[in-house]
Amino acid sequence: MSKYKKQKDGRYRASVRLGYDDNGKPIDKYVSGRTIKEVEEKIMDIKQSVASGLVLNDKTAFGKYADNWLKVYKANRGIATVNMYRNIVDKHFSLINSCTIREVNRMMIQQMVNSESDHPRICEQMVMVLKQIFNSCIKDGLIVKSPCIDIELPRHHSKEKRALTKEEKEKLRCTILTPMERAFLMTLYGTGCRPSEMYALTKKDIDVKNSCIIINKSVQFDGGSPVSISLPKTESSIRNIIVSQSLIKQLVKYSQSLPYDNLFGDQEHEGQILHKYNYEAIFARILRKAHLSDAGITMYTLRHNYCTECYYRGVSLKECQRQMGHSSYRMILEIYSHLDAEKEGTADKLADMVL
Repeated sequence: MSKYKKQKDGRYRASVRLGYDDNGKPIDKYVSGRTIKEVEEKIMDIKQSVASGLVLNDKTAFGKYADNWLKVYKANRGIATVNMYRNIVDKHFSLINSCTIREVNRMMIQQMVNSESDHPRICEQMVMVLKQIFNSCIKDGLIVKSPCIDIELPRHHSKEKRALTKEEKEKLRCTILTPMERAFLMTLYGTGCRPSEMYALTKKDIDVKNSCIIINKSVQFDGGSPVSISLPKTESSIRNIIVSQSLIKQLVKYSQSLPYDNLFGDQEHEGQILHKYNYEAIFARILRKAHLSDAGITMYTLRHNYCTECYYRGVSLKECQRQMGHSSYRMILEIYSHLDAEKEGTADKLADMVL
């Protein structure tokens, strides 16, 4: 005889003891399924969630669930990503933290977003995190649909990314820099790698034979302080970037002068990874020497410039995506499409289109 009760509709039903309320009354959750196996899988999922600290019942407060969700489901994310989630969860959900998950509605969420309308990026992050939390609630059987739908976000005018101008390139090329500063600048310019990937480069990452720079690690910072060197942010970020022979020669010559492995480590402390501020100071010093301090150039300007150079040199969209380590070609497509439109010169071609 089955230990699960069969309903009139043919589905099996069972209860799972979640714990006890403040009055000592048992808190049970009921699950059902078309087969015994399906019921047992649901029971196992609930027990694992309870063991992880996600106590699931109708009175679970949103704030408690969100905190446990962050600890359990985001535990393996990068430090910067976890800090972003923690900032949003701790500072921006006060309106709904004491509500039960079922009490949270779309109007409450819209009110929270409206209260931060002067900070469009924060609003985007709030909605992103809320969607993930409520989707997790659905999977855990707390709700059947998310209240986080059709939320209106404030208009966000992001800064336009740009490449270096011809004049800026010439200034950077002609500026007198130290060997480390020149290697720092040319690595950013010639690889398009992320700054955190560049900070982790060692002598072994210079592949002379294949004219490649090997990207297989990234520095993790917490509040600007380096805490670990780990795998890059995504699987596609692990890659060999094909570079020019001149860059390879320059990096080899520079690396031979170093008594330690890290290419851009602390020169006074055996090549240890520097504080993020120190790397920013190096780049600021390079711009100052080139008289470009007020030009609005960042390290990511050089990454964008690399993508632009790939386009004009005929590198395919897919190969550019691989070189830059993007998991999707969406961002590369946006840049390529924008450059296509500029190159097309539609206005000039249609200027004399008259009857």
